[in-house]
Parts: sequence; structure tokens; C-alpha cells
Amino acid sequence: MKYIIGLGNPGGEYDGTKHNIGFAVAREIAAEYGIDIDKELHSSFLGKGRIEGEGVVFFLPRTYMNLSGKAVGELFKEQIKSLDDIIVICDDINIKLGRIRLRQKGSSGGHKGLKSIIDALGTGDFARLRIGIATDIHKGDISNYVLTPFRRKDRKHLEHVMAMTKEAVICWMEHGIQKAMTKYNTMSVGTS
Repeated sequence: MKYIIGLGNPGGEYDGTKHNIGFAVAREIAAEYGIDIDKELHSSFLGKGRIEGEGVVFFLPRTYMNLSGKAVGELFKEQIKSLDDIIVICDDINIKLGRIRLRQKGSSGGHKGLKSIIDALGTGDFARLRIGIATDIHKGDISNYVLTPFRRKDRKHLEHVMAMTKEAVICWMEHGIQKAMTKYNTMSVGTS
């Protein structure tokens, strides 16, 4: 069983914001394979199904981004047998829109959702896929930036990067994190 964990904030006011791109990608992949993310468990929305013959669970914490570890920790204690079976999808303000970055393990890189998960699991030894959301120079408090929607001119690039992200997640499921990293960490879609 594979676990696709999308990070974001619950509530309609956060739909479409840059910080919720992890939720958005997980929902799009699930919808493409006819999987409803509508069950409530471990302070999260959850959906189970199959992708290319592999069992998969989509997991969207409802604890707000900065407390994602609470929900993921509960899931890990009750269901997940190996950290190799999870991938966490989140935004990254340090990566330009049009790029994604997969890692087999690592630090939070300043992302509070990832930090919460690392703290809850006691390790950073899990795959993560960061989606670049940087579209311009940011000054001051970045929370305003990440909690706003993408501008109209960025939406075309957003569609392309979301499609690339979906492909990368399927590649991770079928071939593992190393192959997904090799193939997708060097790709980008135009953002000019």
C-alpha cells in the first residue's frame, strides 16, 4: 500500500491558494483514478483505491499546515508499515513555479508542515515532493504570499506543473523515488 499525503489548510477560504497545492495535486490524482477523498479519519480526509494495480491511500490532514504531523503521526502508528511507502506533497517558496523537487529524505527546509511531520515521526527519512510556487521576489512576511491564489498569468504554468507532478507521483509508485528523482528533478515548464 502506498500513501500519498497532500499538505494544505482545510476550509474553502484556502482553496486555490499557493500553500494548498499539495491538497490540489492529491485531489486531482485521486479524481483521475476515480478515488473519492471523503472519509474522515485521524483528523484527515482519506480515500482508498488502486492506481495501476497498486493499493493507494490519499491522505489530507485537516489539522492546518503547521500541525500536519499530528495527523500523519496517527496514521503512521495505525496503518503505515514502512516510511518507504509514503510521499508527502507540499509547496516550496524557494523553488520557482514550473519546477518540482523530489527527495528521498531530508530536513524540513523551513517548511512548517514538513517540520511538524518530521517532529511527529522522529525522522526525515520519507520521500517528499516539493512544488515550486515562487513567481516573483518576496519581501517581508511570506505568509501573505503563500495564502493567496496564483495570478491569472501564472495559471497556465500551474496546470503544466500540476500535470508533471501527477506523472512524478505515478513514477514514484511504479518505479521508486530514485527513478522519479532522476527523471523529474531536472524538468521544468516555462514560467516567463
